[in-house]
Amino acid sequence: MVELKRPDLLYQIKDEYDDVLDFTSASGRELLNHLRHNVTNYDDVLQEIESNQGSMSGRQLKHATNAATELVLALYRDEHVRVIQVAQDRGNVLRNLMKKVGVSSASALSNFLDSWSEKLKTVAKLENSQRSLQQWNDTYRVQRTLVKKVLEHEGVDPSIRTKVNQIYSTRSVNKAISIGESLLDWEQSEILKLVKKAIRYKHLAGAENDKS
Repeated sequence: MVELKRPDLLYQIKDEYDDVLDFTSASGRELLNHLRHNVTNYDDVLQEIESNQGSMSGRQLKHATNAATELVLALYRDEHVRVIQVAQDRGNVLRNLMKKVGVSSASALSNFLDSWSEKLKTVAKLENSQRSLQQWNDTYRVQRTLVKKVLEHEGVDPSIRTKVNQIYSTRSVNKAISIGESLLDWEQSEILKLVKKAIRYKHLAGAENDKS
């Protein structure tokens, strides 16, 4: 019985000398010979008939050839049906996207998607930055709470704890500089240099000039 043996060789075309052929340039006869002899068990069937009977009739040869050809055609049909279905599905997706975006050509859709790709990258960067900032804020709040608790646990003088709370309560760089001046009795420029070591905001460079 003729049946498929190596359907994976459908597009790996070889001639009668086992040389690889270009699928697009191979003739119909070369394709059929390759498929019959390599994709199906055609040769095995013919050999089995000759082994059992000692010879083969023309009718048996024709029957085996027709059976192998039908299998090959069915395999091609299934492949092409699959390719067509994929193309139709992608075509529907493409048309739906073009309709939603409001463009009339695939190239316009491609340009639109490229522009949105860049926008999405920008949004992703902003989200990552925002997430990092949120994590930093959470860490800062935990540290602040622990510092206050350690000061209290170690019996630090209440006046010192009040000064620490003053520092933690500030919400601006300028206010932090003023508090630093009063608590440490340092010059504004010295406090500003100390603050600049802790944060990296560029506007501090200008703030230093304003304060000097």
